[in-house]
Amino acid sequence: MRFFILFLCVSLFFAPVATAQQGAMPAIGKADIVRMLGRIFTDDGIREDLVRLGFKGENLELATRQMRGLMTDPEVAGYIADQIIAFSADGTLPGNTRAGGALWGVIDRGVGHLPLRDLRYYYLVEQTVLGAMPIRECGLAIKERLSPAQLSDATARVAARLNTPALRQYYRIQRRAARLGATRAPVRMDPARIERTETMIFNALLARLDGAENRAVMIRTFARLDQAGNRRACAAGRLFIDTVMSLEGRALHDALLLLSLP
Repeated sequence: MRFFILFLCVSLFFAPVATAQQGAMPAIGKADIVRMLGRIFTDDGIREDLVRLGFKGENLELATRQMRGLMTDPEVAGYIADQIIAFSADGTLPGNTRAGGALWGVIDRGVGHLPLRDLRYYYLVEQTVLGAMPIRECGLAIKERLSPAQLSDATARVAARLNTPALRQYYRIQRRAARLGATRAPVRMDPARIERTETMIFNALLARLDGAENRAVMIRTFARLDQAGNRRACAAGRLFIDTVMSLEGRALHDALLLLSLP
């Protein structure tokens, strides 16, 4: 499916050239792109991609409906159309193109707006995904050396193995985050709150490592994460998310908001 999105973006670059060579042509507008997205994301095309990633049975049906629902939701599709238009206009995508990829950043934008109950569940699934990833992919993901496409596929392969009720709940929260991301600005934290939250997480990590045989190794890994091997980077990433998810109340909320910042 990423091929079709790329094709759509590239086609917009060629539009001015075609206009110059063939005479005036209708401009491609937001409504046109929304309609294209609806046609591109047909159930058959979605299923083929999902089967390749390991989805089957009821999880395949859930994932197919999720993809189709997201890409035909007027607010979400409208946001993605705006991103494509901006990309075609100046060659860059506005905002932070994080692991979900530029066109899927709408979910990232909305996660921080979720109530704590949903925010916690969302990151519990992320914790499960990270824990189930192969060491190499996990380490590369923690060091931010997986491309958005690679990370998306690695995450989907793990999500395909979730039990169906967990996947259904995760998708419900994901849809809500997408709609929030399409209609609201990203959540912000003031510098003082960020500093307090970072210090709180750091102290929680030290407390978790207190007395551990690998304490010195893990501290060095955190300090030089970009130089760490995949195994140690993965261990550090899993320790980090485990520590965050062990927090409670306001501390947990602030930590998860920090993770959700653009």
